[in-house]
Amino acid sequence: MAKKKLEQDLAEQIQPEPHTNGTIKHDFKKIAEIMFWTPAKGESYEKLFIRMGKSTFDLPHPEIVDIVHAGGLQQWAETLRVDSQKELYERLFNAMRRTVVDPAFQDKKKMDEFPPLTNFYYLAQTLDRRGKHHSEAESISEVTWDTILARKFLNERVAKMFGNGPDKQKFKEASEKAKAIWGFSDKDIDALRYFVCQTRHENHNPSMNKSIYLWGQEKQTGKTTIARAIVTILNGDKFDNFGRYESSLKAELQYNDHELPLSAYCNAVLLDEAMPKDASKTYGGVKQALTSDTTRYNQKYKSIKTIPVKRYYFCTSNEPATDFIQDKNERRFYVIEMNKKPKQISFKEIYSIWKDFCVNAEPEEDWQEWYNSFEFADGAGTRDMNEVINELILRRDEFFPDGKTYVTPVQIARLIYKNEPSISQKQAVRSAMEEIFNDFRVSSNPSNYRTSDCYSKALELYNELSLEDKQSGKIAEEVENDLPF
Repeated sequence: MAKKKLEQDLAEQIQPEPHTNGTIKHDFKKIAEIMFWTPAKGESYEKLFIRMGKSTFDLPHPEIVDIVHAGGLQQWAETLRVDSQKELYERLFNAMRRTVVDPAFQDKKKMDEFPPLTNFYYLAQTLDRRGKHHSEAESISEVTWDTILARKFLNERVAKMFGNGPDKQKFKEASEKAKAIWGFSDKDIDALRYFVCQTRHENHNPSMNKSIYLWGQEKQTGKTTIARAIVTILNGDKFDNFGRYESSLKAELQYNDHELPLSAYCNAVLLDEAMPKDASKTYGGVKQALTSDTTRYNQKYKSIKTIPVKRYYFCTSNEPATDFIQDKNERRFYVIEMNKKPKQISFKEIYSIWKDFCVNAEPEEDWQEWYNSFEFADGAGTRDMNEVINELILRRDEFFPDGKTYVTPVQIARLIYKNEPSISQKQAVRSAMEEIFNDFRVSSNPSNYRTSDCYSKALELYNELSLEDKQSGKIAEEVENDLPF
């Protein structure tokens, strides 16, 4: 008796409107489709309902009909318009509570009138008895919001912001302002245009994803503000909401596989000071993630799902990219160094400039050719190689002595690093020798280099340097510029 009284009280709270014909509008077409009734030619669905001998007094709240017609709570949730996961959770939770106390399911004689609706009532009742309404609503709202609704509503905002056709003159004016205020080069502007256009390119080839790495040790250059403005615009939002689109490398690589990366429901993501200096153990995962268009989502207590993602990252840092990129070079990043302090302008002006830039940017016709036009970003491999090149030139007498016919990279590595060099150290020596001594390899055994030729080339490169260059320690950079290959 106490439970029945409680259910009646809940019914009054959740469903205040009386269950009488004329006070609640029912969708008879949905009811017919749920029951697999077929109307006669020219017969309305309401008349079909009456012909089947049914009464609207036996129907539950229309929302319950909507849920069953959609195929269940998950499918119904995907049709809702809500502003947040919290609101979606509340709709789902209240729908289950409403079902448990709906008067249509309190008379057992009438419950058999609409079996599909009654079956949903039994599901809601079972979840209620097990105390699972909360967890079910939370689970469904989380996956639906993250994988469907957030992306759907974001795309609507973006479509509205980018609704007008591109204006070439506005893009040109915005580009000129960006170069004048922040000191970007023409190639930097082209890379930023590529970044913008790829986020809106239908079925973009993920192997051609290009992330921006904006860095500078100088303070107050505006790099974070620019990144926030561009990323916010690409997600169809206003500047005040930039925080919604900032993530961490840990989250994007899914160290916790029960969480979705922000790239699952955003067009672009900002990683502000998110790149570790020592990425030797994680960089393989970074490279794989940057050129993927799906991710595996292991929702708690649910089956693993494959979710589409947009891996377009705008990274900002005070450290050079070579501290993060582990390979010799990297095609997935375009690096921009900012050292110019711009004149002080308002956030509103900054946002306006980059909005004009983004909404009016147009891609090149040939994406592959456009992608190939950008230089690779130097990484730790190139830095280490340059250091070895310096050693090879300066210590040529030690590495390439008279009387020795051949020398190998491993032998050089043992002289440079002492003891047994690591794999990465051996690779740095191998790359350096290939870079400047590649013509002197022995054809029958490519791991051997002719010692006398290597010595002559190292001496030649040394003699071409000025005294100032020799003393500055910037030998490798100068050598790279003079190399014929």
